[in-house]
Amino acid sequence: LNHSGVVIPPFPDRGHNLFDSFGDAASGYPDYARIPTIGNSVSVTVNLGNPGASCGCNVALFLLSMPASEVNSWGGDYCDANCVGGKCCAELDLIEANVHVLQSTSHPCSDYKTPPAASEKLACNARGESFVKFGNGAVDFGPGPQYTIDSQEPFVYRIDFPTENGVLKGYITLSQGGKELKGSIPSLESMRAPLSDGMVLSLSSWYASDMTWLDGGSGCQKPEECNIQSAFFDHLVVEKLP
Repeated sequence: LNHSGVVIPPFPDRGHNLFDSFGDAASGYPDYARIPTIGNSVSVTVNLGNPGASCGCNVALFLLSMPASEVNSWGGDYCDANCVGGKCCAELDLIEANVHVLQSTSHPCSDYKTPPAASEKLACNARGESFVKFGNGAVDFGPGPQYTIDSQEPFVYRIDFPTENGVLKGYITLSQGGKELKGSIPSLESMRAPLSDGMVLSLSSWYASDMTWLDGGSGCQKPEECNIQSAFFDHLVVEKLP
């Protein structure tokens, strides 16, 4: 899979999904592309821009176990682990970011069923159970050349999904101009079922007056005020690991 050129418009943006085609008349659901992850890598070039998304902003690239089997409060089939829109499902946040921070988080649902389906709210880990975080006060990621990864310049995000000694893992690399940052999710076993079925890629942008759970370590203070900037994702590639 190789897909190029998605602009995330100024905030808020409810989201964009990747489709195989415009519809599936047989099932009655949209023909979402299901990203194959286990044994593969997923990479994408990220351009948050300059000045880029500020404190209080969240530019997100994530995987969802869509579609929900019932219509949500928006009249669609969106679902996630925080039950936004009223419907719940497993979620893997590849990127939640602004120029001060980038975070990856898994959100499994213990009652997972192959989509179209829906999970119970209490079965989903809304907070997340595995975190990889760059920046947020550290010198590895942030706005400007003094950081290892300058978040105001394009960089490549990559996550590998190998199985090692029977355990599904997630290895994350950020790269830019010969520099690299690495992080790892020790186990994604609680996400194995949804990842095996294939999850739907979603991109969105949103803001809040309190995003300190994401960027509070970087000096961002509530009430936060997002500066309403666009972001660009380019050259999305899914390929088999060696």
